[in-house]
Amino acid sequence: MTRKKDKTTIIFVNKNQNINRPIHIPSAYIRHWKKYVWALGACFALLLGTIFYLSYSKASVQLSKDQLAKELAKAKTQTAALDTSLIKRYYQSIDQKLGKINKYLKARGIKPITKDAGGEKSDDIVSVEEIGQFYDGYLNRMANYVAYTPLGYPHFGAITSGYGHRENPFTGENVESHKGLDIKGNYGEIVRSTASGRVAFAGRRGGYGNCIVINHGNGFETYYGHLSKILIEEGQKVNVGDQIGKIGSTGRSTGPHLHYEVHKNGKVINPRSFLTLE
Repeated sequence: MTRKKDKTTIIFVNKNQNINRPIHIPSAYIRHWKKYVWALGACFALLLGTIFYLSYSKASVQLSKDQLAKELAKAKTQTAALDTSLIKRYYQSIDQKLGKINKYLKARGIKPITKDAGGEKSDDIVSVEEIGQFYDGYLNRMANYVAYTPLGYPHFGAITSGYGHRENPFTGENVESHKGLDIKGNYGEIVRSTASGRVAFAGRRGGYGNCIVINHGNGFETYYGHLSKILIEEGQKVNVGDQIGKIGSTGRSTGPHLHYEVHKNGKVINPRSFLTLE
């Protein structure tokens, strides 16, 4: 048997003594009204706190966006200032160094590597990225050009006979023309290409004995004579520093050494100026 809940009847009477329809509510609401008031107040406080939190979060997000916008504007301003001052000074320094390199090359009869229009002095180039791309391309051309120019020693050793006129090494009498340098070395030691190119000749060649001729594609050719062994073939592509042969004493030779020549546009020139950049 279910117990019927207690109810309290509330009657509202207006100033004219008219009675409205009575309201029946559980008696527990009347007895524990304080608890319900506290619960309602807590809900109201929670709702109010949520509203304040959301308002604060929105303000914080807006503040962060404003700060980010300011930082981006500041970075853009700094970058613009850097484009026109510090970076350009660095590129001017690069220009000076490139000029020195071209001067060294020109002193050896090598055509300077001219720059196309552009660089840090060009009015058409307005950003660091464009200036960087210009110099990257220019330096790539220079690196490629230098790779195909004979520089350095094909074998590290003392120079026993220089370029030009000398006494006949067999008789010690008369004077003969010597077209290259004789570089001292032991039998079987490695000879390397002084520049990249393609092998134009590899075989026996009169007084040169076993000889290699490399065409470097820019007017230069290099000769390597008196070899005991040839390590490459005609038509083969070689890179600067590749092993191409071994020192010997074949052909017109008084003992193991390397005969080295440099030709420019079909004419024999002194290889000594190409051994170092000094």
